[in-house]
Amino acid sequence: MNAPLTVPDLLDNAARLAYPEFESFFKAMLDMRARRLAPVLPAEESVLLEKIYQKLPENILIRYEILSEQRQNGSISNEAYQELLRLIPVVEQYNVERLKCMVALAELRKITVQELMEELSLIPLGLNYAT
Repeated sequence: MNAPLTVPDLLDNAARLAYPEFESFFKAMLDMRARRLAPVLPAEESVLLEKIYQKLPENILIRYEILSEQRQNGSISNEAYQELLRLIPVVEQYNVERLKCMVALAELRKITVQELMEELSLIPLGLNYAT
């Protein structure tokens, strides 16, 4: 008989995944969490949660993170910097839309956005903007 997996077991195994597999696992976990919450939530909250948990396309997020890291460590080429400048508005718009949904959901729940973020274990995404 197999012993049940514990949270530390799951985290240890998740830490061993390559980045693409980890992202897929993470998205699946967020989807599972949303499905568990959805049946007991009003439709408006479910829609907002779905939008809040929607991720940037993986190719954009990965490229943005690579270029941001290159900019931060000073190894970015002019061409790569121009690409980063084109990606920044995409990431910013994603964050704006996500924040609008968080504000709307927080208002529905009559709590602050900070409380909502803590309640849902949300973290800001893609915030290393080029300056």
